[in-house]
Amino acid sequence: MTEVANNLALREIAAGGQTGPLVERINASQAGSLPGLLDCQWLEAGRGHIRGRFEIAAKHFSPHGLLHGASIVALADTACGFGCLASLPDGAIGFATGELKTNFIGAAHEGGVSCEARLVHAGRTTQVWDAEIRSEATGKTIALFRCTQMLLYPPSKTGGHAAQGERS
Repeated sequence: MTEVANNLALREIAAGGQTGPLVERINASQAGSLPGLLDCQWLEAGRGHIRGRFEIAAKHFSPHGLLHGASIVALADTACGFGCLASLPDGAIGFATGELKTNFIGAAHEGGVSCEARLVHAGRTTQVWDAEIRSEATGKTIALFRCTQMLLYPPSKTGGHAAQGERS
């Protein structure tokens, strides 16, 4: 199994802070991970909202010459994940993606791809995020993305039973 460094402490993102330093920490945290390898760049981040992009390069294409759907999903899923961390409720220590769905409705061949994600449901045990992915060259939406994040809490210290929202 490959060891992956935790470059960004969950509490550091969830702490809120100002947008600038948060975006800087998010960008720095992806070195060596998939978002870093895809050159995702985060421009704005805060509670309930995040915006980022990547410049289309050969690594983002399928062997058939089309922008790979996984590149688009990786951008959107990463946006929603970082957004979730920045929007954790008190006591939550992380999240796990429970479900994701993407509708591909357009294409991009050059320039950049942007993603804007927003929190549409902020519960104690789940968050639901929507993201819109656009071609920067045409301004057209190329994909719509929705995911459900299951929020994680530390184990309960009372009698071994998980408190509401905790999974064992």
